[in-house]
Amino acid sequence: MSFVSSYNAKPHVVLFPFMSKGHTIPLLHLARLLLHDGAAVTLFTTVENRQSIVHQFLSHNDITVIDLPFPGNIPGIPPGIESTDKLPSMSLFLSFAKATKLMQPYFENVLQTLPHVTCIISDHFLHWTLESASKFGIPRLGFNGMSTYASALAQDAAVNGLLSLHEVRG
Repeated sequence: MSFVSSYNAKPHVVLFPFMSKGHTIPLLHLARLLLHDGAAVTLFTTVENRQSIVHQFLSHNDITVIDLPFPGNIPGIPPGIESTDKLPSMSLFLSFAKATKLMQPYFENVLQTLPHVTCIISDHFLHWTLESASKFGIPRLGFNGMSTYASALAQDAAVNGLLSLHEVRG
């Protein structure tokens, strides 16, 4: 089934991965599939992530890549750190993840200049993109790059508690 409808309207999908290779790579694979199926794709990233990831994984000329500034002056995080693999300590992960919310105004400023966006697919860590999408009336899907099985187990643990997981293992 083709993503492009019979009246040739080309869907425009915005992708926004979390700044971590393990979260970005699955969305880059999705970008390739969307491009192959005829969608226009816009990928949001940061300058440092463009350099280290986008060029390695995306050679397709049909994708638009937009750099957003990553917040500076985050306590404990040295300037220029824009990916979790560059953090001096994983104890700074929460500060790093929370700092992404500071990118929201830049994201929204660019979002309103883009041609019609069919949907936004953003990493589940970028929860604030739901608010941005709602502001512009754009459907948003939260992307979790974890495998379906692991996601199902995590959901079961959250809903039913660990006893249910134990029963699954049994």
